[in-house]
Amino acid sequence: MKTETIPERIRSFIAQALVCRLATASSSGEPHVVPLCPVFDGDRTLYVDVGIRSRNAANVAANPAVEVVLDQYDSDWSSLEGVLLSCRAEPASVEEQEHAWEMIRGKYPQYKDIQWKPRLTLALRIRTWTSWGF
Repeated sequence: MKTETIPERIRSFIAQALVCRLATASSSGEPHVVPLCPVFDGDRTLYVDVGIRSRNAANVAANPAVEVVLDQYDSDWSSLEGVLLSCRAEPASVEEQEHAWEMIRGKYPQYKDIQWKPRLTLALRIRTWTSWGF
């Protein structure tokens, strides 16, 4: 896993990803993985929105160490690309949540159509990362 600056090509891949898989673990270590719609600040933070009473929220409160996978599948396995991010999750600040939701509504117009309201917006602070296929 790398700690250095994320190269532009990989930052672009992260920013364009329409779905990610967020892996959390309970305080007892029980894993939980869900697909979510992420937005990226272009630097070291990914934002996702989860239910306030969800298993994700409970797991992050007990254990803020999370991992995120963003990948592009292709039946030609030589074309596979992906990124694994090891992050520390925390509730986004009020200012961050407002900015994150501007990005979310811009990237996912479906949220506007159904008048989705922010719940618990998590800031996933990227600590280390690795990639494949780039």
